[in-house]
Amino acid sequence: MLTRKTLIDTLRANGMTADATLENVKTYAADLSAKGIDLQDETGATVNIDDVWNQKSALRIPADTSARGTASPHAAITTDTTDAGVPQRFSIGNAAKKSYASKIRNGTAVFHDPDQAEAFGSWIRLASMGNHDYGAQKRADLEITRKAQVEFNNQLGGALVPVEFIPNLVWLTEQYGVARKIANVVPMNRDVTTVPRKTGLAAMVPVAENGTMSDTDNVYGNVTLTAKKYGVLYKISRELLTDAAVNIADDIARSIAESKAIAEDQAYFLGDGSATYAGQVGLAATNALPSGNRGTATAWGSLTIDNFTAIMGTVQYVNPARLAFVCSRQFYYQVMLKLDKALNQFKIVSEGKPGAEVMFLGYPVYFSQVMPTATGSGARGCYFGDFTGGTMLGDRREIEIQSSDQFYFSSDSLGIRGTSRFCVNIHLDGRGGNGPIAAIVST
Repeated sequence: MLTRKTLIDTLRANGMTADATLENVKTYAADLSAKGIDLQDETGATVNIDDVWNQKSALRIPADTSARGTASPHAAITTDTTDAGVPQRFSIGNAAKKSYASKIRNGTAVFHDPDQAEAFGSWIRLASMGNHDYGAQKRADLEITRKAQVEFNNQLGGALVPVEFIPNLVWLTEQYGVARKIANVVPMNRDVTTVPRKTGLAAMVPVAENGTMSDTDNVYGNVTLTAKKYGVLYKISRELLTDAAVNIADDIARSIAESKAIAEDQAYFLGDGSATYAGQVGLAATNALPSGNRGTATAWGSLTIDNFTAIMGTVQYVNPARLAFVCSRQFYYQVMLKLDKALNQFKIVSEGKPGAEVMFLGYPVYFSQVMPTATGSGARGCYFGDFTGGTMLGDRREIEIQSSDQFYFSSDSLGIRGTSRFCVNIHLDGRGGNGPIAAIVST
């Protein structure tokens, strides 16, 4: 039964912040309608706001069953209105989904359809609430995940993200992070995985007519990937988790994916072997790149095209189709764009390839904001090379989520912990001399 309360609650769940007056409700409903979102009841009929607003509910006063036989003045009052804890099809099945469909059309949604977003939101809520019985909403969440064919497992307060949602989280991680875009991503079947690489080629030499050839072999080496555990802890209000499942899906998914992407980028670009990066050695480590691949320059403002062409000419054993630049947005706009304008007489060649942001000197440029955003002594402001051929990102375990309703007990919030295991390895080509990746280093 649609009541004034469920109408107001639904509009607030979909962004209404004004006072709950009839005039404000009509105004906000009109705004939703202009966006292509119509208010419908559980039967699919258009909601008449005046009828809902003026509807009255009967109050029932239970009879007193005490020995006195008179009605108790303190008897509990119940109404004919729907239990506030019961999810309304109006709020979950129609308005929220239509709003999410609009986000999909605008390209701002994480999931490809509202049903999948609702299923992920319901799964998050089930995982976060643990074994607590939160009434009809829990039954609705279980029904939603069952219909979506998502298996829910919450043993010992933890839950693995179902495989149905992993592609979306991986896609988001790639959107936020750069390491996963450019490195050679290697699935790991165990904590320590060894991957072979070719470090030398058999030589083809002149052979005289009827001459005898000596056998030679390729040279191979091993790259060892050792998984490292990373985790992040979120503080989530109960109010957020009691919102419509569709509405919480993007927020949680983006938070999980972005935190993982940042951790991967920090290990890949900034890792110096210290505990800050779980002992991982990234591109910024002192000896990660051969000295011949480290082009020195002064402050960013004095960089010239020659500084870039110098490092570009040092890379060896690369696949030309995979060559690219990586830097922060600040480096690009303060240095590269200025040089691009001068070089091309203000005709900017900046259209990027898929996955890259812009182009520079004919190669794609990827932005990573963990890299230096201002000039500084010793900072590696820009990299160029074949990152797929010279680096690996090992994937040992996808995201695992655990929750606690005790950690933030005083603020009535839930703690949601996300963990994952991965590693980076800057192995280059193993052939000695210059390698496939070079950097501009400020002096």
